[in-house]
Amino acid sequence: MFTAIEGMPAGVIGFAASGRVTLADQEDVLAPTIDWALEGGGKVRLLYVAGPEFDGYEEGAPLDDAVFGTRHFADFEKIAFVAENSPYDRAVRALKGLMPADLRVFRASDIEKAKAWLAA
Repeated sequence: MFTAIEGMPAGVIGFAASGRVTLADQEDVLAPTIDWALEGGGKVRLLYVAGPEFDGYEEGAPLDDAVFGTRHFADFEKIAFVAENSPYDRAVRALKGLMPADLRVFRASDIEKAKAWLAA
């Protein structure tokens, strides 16, 4: 599931992933918020936190996430992915050179640095 992160810097949206992320989570929470952020005319700056309570994705959700990513491929300016050493942060690092957005991985202890980087 996705939970909105409150108190984000201006122009930045943030979500914490917990439990198992489902297709409904992506369609009902993440996608509308990104669409809303794009209505302002700029690109999206996103904080995505995959903490220790994150159990991964429901079957089919990563594929839908990839489709969503291709639909919004050029709509992101910066993405800060916060996670401890896991398959997820390694996968995000592997995508770094393939996305036009500036993408960085931060550890949970550096979440304030991630927010500051997104705000800059």
